[in-house]
Amino acid sequence: MVISIVLARLLAPEEFGQIAIMNVFINLSQVIVEGGFTTALIQRKDVTEKDYSTVFFINLVMSTVCFIVLQFAAPWISIYYEQDITRPLQIYALTLFLAAFNALQIARMQKKMEFRKIMICSLIATIISGTAGIVAAYCKLGLWSLVIYNILNNFIVCITAAFAEKWLPKMEFSLLRAKLLFNYGWKMFISAILCSLYNDIRSLIIGKKFSGDDLAYYNRGQQFPDVISHTLDSSIQSVMFPTMASVQDEKRKLAGMLRSAETMGAYIIVPIMFGLAAVSEPVVRLLLTDKWLPCVPYMQWLCIANAAVPVISSNLIAIKASGRSDIYMRLEMVRRVVMLIILLISIFAFRSVKAIAIGFFISSWVDAVMVMVPVKKLIGYGISAQFKDIWKIIATAVIMFVAVQFMNVLSWNNTLLLLMQVISGAIIYIGLGFVLNIESQANLAKLVVNILAKKRS
Repeated sequence: MVISIVLARLLAPEEFGQIAIMNVFINLSQVIVEGGFTTALIQRKDVTEKDYSTVFFINLVMSTVCFIVLQFAAPWISIYYEQDITRPLQIYALTLFLAAFNALQIARMQKKMEFRKIMICSLIATIISGTAGIVAAYCKLGLWSLVIYNILNNFIVCITAAFAEKWLPKMEFSLLRAKLLFNYGWKMFISAILCSLYNDIRSLIIGKKFSGDDLAYYNRGQQFPDVISHTLDSSIQSVMFPTMASVQDEKRKLAGMLRSAETMGAYIIVPIMFGLAAVSEPVVRLLLTDKWLPCVPYMQWLCIANAAVPVISSNLIAIKASGRSDIYMRLEMVRRVVMLIILLISIFAFRSVKAIAIGFFISSWVDAVMVMVPVKKLIGYGISAQFKDIWKIIATAVIMFVAVQFMNVLSWNNTLLLLMQVISGAIIYIGLGFVLNIESQANLAKLVVNILAKKRS
């Protein structure tokens, strides 16, 4: 987040619009490279070393194919979007080869629940690549500074993960094991493709139908809630997936784990998202400068949309962990059709980027309800039970949002106003948590007390 803030102050919105277009094609290619096999490796209990090597060589072949396609497609993409991104996109595509190796390293560590190693590798890569990107931006390299940052980040993760995991692929390949993993993985692959296309289609449409600056403002408004919500959520969910997969045959335990993950995720993420929506303008003024103020309306709607993330991801992980990739794929198709309809209405009926942001907010909470439906049949934890467990958290966050938003009328110094809003929001949320006896708050308080007690002893 710090690195993105510094880069946003140094670079022009147009350059962030260009990298956003490039990321669409890189993200889609990375989904194709992994092909659902990585998820299959984590989900299955009987994975062997030959499986990892088999998946690596499949990933390597797919990364080569995607790399070649992007080399030829880059000039046409550049012409279509009227952006000078041919050479940067061709170089950026090198990350696909790193992804072929990196995905297996991370999957091995996730399966063994070695999340400390993942954190250290990611932290080292972020610091080094972020510093390089900032230096490049100071040297007026523009778009290339963002390309350097992304390539170097992927490269350093590969190097540090290789030392941390001490794993290299062996010259082994099993067609039988590949087919076995593919039986689960292809459904996850189709789901991932649909998800990637839906998530990135807004960038493609905004970049073409509106302008590069509009895309940059939308993506900047999206980045803050995305980074915060998905980082916090993945901290919980990356642990929950292998844990849930280990008890996939015990429905009661699986339901209990889902409830814990969802309520704790909601307790942490929902208030942060509503709070960030309330303080969007002073945050942008302070951190990004006034040149980025057009992103504020998008940030506000996208924050409230991202408040649904812990609900959606918890339910999806429960379905994946149960081994029902067929249900997951069918659900993904239904979800994306519904969300695409909402997106098309927001684009063609209202013809504004703000309408696209509002449409995403609506589709996110509709999505939260849709993913609960199959979970009821799988493990008996349905819509009414889930909303009963999280309604107090949502209500408390809404009250806090209204109070903090009201403070924006005060004519205070920007820094002082933001500080008072954060403090007031925290007091209101925690205070109401005690009044309403929110279970997750009590559990979190006990966890903190136990950690402090262990440190003192």
